[in-house]
Amino acid sequence: PPPALRLVPDFPDGGEPSAERLRRQRVCLERLGRPPAPTDVRGTVQVLGCPGPKEVTVRYTFNEWLSFVDVPAAPLPPAPVAAGDPPAERYSFSLCVPPSLREGSSLHFAIRYRSPQGEYWDNNGGRNYTLRCCGSPGGGPAAPPAAGSPPPP
Repeated sequence: PPPALRLVPDFPDGGEPSAERLRRQRVCLERLGRPPAPTDVRGTVQVLGCPGPKEVTVRYTFNEWLSFVDVPAAPLPPAPVAAGDPPAERYSFSLCVPPSLREGSSLHFAIRYRSPQGEYWDNNGGRNYTLRCCGSPGGGPAAPPAAGSPPPP
């Protein structure tokens, strides 16, 4: 049988978003479920609180942005705020992973926040957030086969 696959984050785990980063970007990935499940990816987002309607979505792709899906994030109860931190609102999201995802492929995502003040993105500093599909026992993605060689069994 083929090895079980897992999704491995290809970005540093920064933990909680900093108050300064939240003020600057207005939206930050708060936490990604650990480990991301091979069938769905769950996480939480923080946005800078503001009056009026708002929309938080996660845009993701499995084919290097040839196509993408926007998934709405759902509001969560407020978390305690430390003195001096901006008033943040929290949202949760879940991304469905297709069963066709294979070892060596990637899932890329970015977070969009729309409010009366404008549209803001957290795209990991322009690099997007990336999860690599790896075989569980081996740890890293498999190298692609050499040109002209048959696919692995």
